[in-house]
Amino acid sequence: MRSARFQTHGLLASFALLLTSVSAVRADIVTEWNALALTTMRTSTEAPVMARDLAILHTSIYNASESIRGGYQTYGFGSYTAPTGGPAGASYEAAMIAAANTVMQSLYSGSSGAFTTLYNTQLSGIADGQAKTDGIAWGVSIANDMLAWRSGDGASTAGGTPYSPVGTIGYWAQTSASGALLPGWGTVGTFAIPGTGAYMSALPTGTLADYMKTDPYATDYNEVKNIGSFFSLTRTSDQTNQAYFWAAAGGTVKTTGMWNQVAATAASTAGLGVTDTARLFAAVNVAMADAGITAFATIYDNEFWRPETAIANGDADGNVNTDVDVAWAPLIAAPSFPEYVALGSTLSEAAAATLAFYLGDSMSFSLGGDINGDGSIDMTRNFTSFSQASDEAMMSGIYGGTQFGTSAIAGHDIGLSVADYVVNNNFALVPEPAGALLVLLGGALMLRRRRGLV
Repeated sequence: MRSARFQTHGLLASFALLLTSVSAVRADIVTEWNALALTTMRTSTEAPVMARDLAILHTSIYNASESIRGGYQTYGFGSYTAPTGGPAGASYEAAMIAAANTVMQSLYSGSSGAFTTLYNTQLSGIADGQAKTDGIAWGVSIANDMLAWRSGDGASTAGGTPYSPVGTIGYWAQTSASGALLPGWGTVGTFAIPGTGAYMSALPTGTLADYMKTDPYATDYNEVKNIGSFFSLTRTSDQTNQAYFWAAAGGTVKTTGMWNQVAATAASTAGLGVTDTARLFAAVNVAMADAGITAFATIYDNEFWRPETAIANGDADGNVNTDVDVAWAPLIAAPSFPEYVALGSTLSEAAAATLAFYLGDSMSFSLGGDINGDGSIDMTRNFTSFSQASDEAMMSGIYGGTQFGTSAIAGHDIGLSVADYVVNNNFALVPEPAGALLVLLGGALMLRRRRGLV
């Protein structure tokens, strides 16, 4: 559930967005690069890495625009100084295109031809001249500065960080041939939050041994044992569909990509212009990037076992209400990292809360899902709000037998907290005096109505 403070800020942000929205001409600059990025990443990039790379892409596009246009505050964090003072008269659209191409050519050089084609196609729609030339040069500069900053964030070594499973009751054990995924990702530099510590979560009741003796653990255990089993008799067909839809299997665009597809649909539905679309994508991906980093810091800090291992050892966990079943198997194979917290729930709420902040929660949309990773849509689900989709993603791991309920809820809470910080501390409107007055008056009116004063 969204906090009251978050909802109020979302109303004000949406009001400001309406005041400053421009025509949707050329909004495809952003969505076309995003779509090509997802196609490029889907076969080889894990969800938190994808979020990091998309955050680099979209903050570069955003800064290329706003450092010239000046409608929103440019993005900066830590040692990376927010760029200002772009060349007067430069085409901000050319700058956005050049920034996007530069980032993708650097991060995914193996797909260089596809990026070059899109770059040339988009630039062909801008008249030749000094404005275009200056915009291109500025966009390249913006992207290179961003890439230089992020080159030292620790992402390149996160996958190779040494990690050995603890190997005792309550702790994660590998259930596949794959080694532990991204054990160092929790130490990757964040994009907006001032460190992961304040956002991390821990299993309740002290040690893992203590926690496993509690009634809440037994409740989680028996819930997933019942509804998440491969042969469950209580899971409905729709719950099975939800489990497969949100599983984000190998070869798909993962949870990160699914929410970028939602953002593209939402931007189109709202009729956002290119600059507001760039802002929306930058915020969504920064929120997911930091949520993913926080999730992995939490995951490898707790090292909790997956349901599959827990249920096979239900006679050794110290809880009389957790019966062992050595033949139990989940509907969906668990990912190769510890269970707590649920990554999909964390990423989904980070994205959903950010989208709701800018566009309001109650937007209907459809989302296609690639279930088997072949690049085609196998299932389409319909939603009436961003929070509905996030809640469904949260529950899907339980239905799939890969997550406990406590983990799913904790992930949701982390995603919301990270999104709250991101949107309240970045990408703010730079109002002109008259615009600022209108925003304040509009916000005051909304608040009075919420309190029943008018």
